[in-house]
Amino acid sequence: MRRIVYSVACSLDGFTAREDQSADWIPHDQDYGLGRFFESVDTALIGRKTHDLMVKMGHPAIPGMVTLVFSRNENPPVYEHLHWVREDAVAFVTTLCQQPGKDIWLMGGSDLARTFFAAHMVNEVRLAVVPVLLGSGVPLVSGLHRETNLKLLKHEVYSNGVLGLRYECL
Repeated sequence: MRRIVYSVACSLDGFTAREDQSADWIPHDQDYGLGRFFESVDTALIGRKTHDLMVKMGHPAIPGMVTLVFSRNENPPVYEHLHWVREDAVAFVTTLCQQPGKDIWLMGGSDLARTFFAAHMVNEVRLAVVPVLLGSGVPLVSGLHRETNLKLLKHEVYSNGVLGLRYECL
């Protein structure tokens, strides 16, 4: 059975983006283990707001991966290598997890993450904690209504102070 891995960068105070959705504070000076991570996944789950930001940055789909964007939009724009999912996210991904393939990357945003955490479907959390306090912005997970316990699997400290964390969801 395929696993769902929530992998994102976040500020030390738990935000994945500024209020305006920008993420210019995230360093791109090294790999941070992303190469190995990308080899372990073949599908990305993305919320519509996160996808809107990707389009603004000129990257509507993740190269080399099945890119699934969850939206209620009746007439979404067409992009190569991108599939819109308008049906129930939990039911859709439950079926997806039973199909052959690599792990599934829950890329974001926080509302989509909440959906899968609430359904107890997230198997692993990978964070790149950037040593910056934003004060406000898009939370790592918004409005969780139940506790999710995590077990630390691995940690790595990078030269610029970024902390890589891997947790198993219990």
